[in-house]
Amino acid sequence: MSTNGISTMIHMTLAKAVPYVTGALAAHGFDVVQSIGMRSQKRAEDGSRTFGFRVLGVSNPDIVFRGANGTANAIWCNVFLSEHNENAVKVLAVDPLPSVAATDPSAMNIRLALSKAILSL
Repeated sequence: MSTNGISTMIHMTLAKAVPYVTGALAAHGFDVVQSIGMRSQKRAEDGSRTFGFRVLGVSNPDIVFRGANGTANAIWCNVFLSEHNENAVKVLAVDPLPSVAATDPSAMNIRLALSKAILSL
C-alpha cells in the first residue's frame, strides 16, 4: 500500500462496480456502513460527459482498535470508486494507518485485510 492507499482499475461501469467491489470487501470481512455518490449527467463545456464517483465507508467488525481508555473502536476506511470512462472505474482504498495509532497491531491487520480485498478485484 502506498502512502495514499492501494488502487486498481476495473473494467466495468460504475453501476456494476459498486456491487462487485462491495462483494469483494464483504468476502474479506468488511461491511459497507455508508455509501455516498454522485452520478453526473452534466456535460463539460467541450461537450464531454463528466463522470461519477462513489465513496464507500467500510469497517471490519473483526478488527478493532483499542483506544487509550481501553475501549474498542471500529477502524473506518474509505474506498473511492471513480469513473474514468464509460467502462473503467478506478478503485482506491485509502490507507487506514494514519487514522489510528500506527503502533497498534490492529492498524496493520486492517491495512492487510483491505489490501487483500482490493487486490482480489
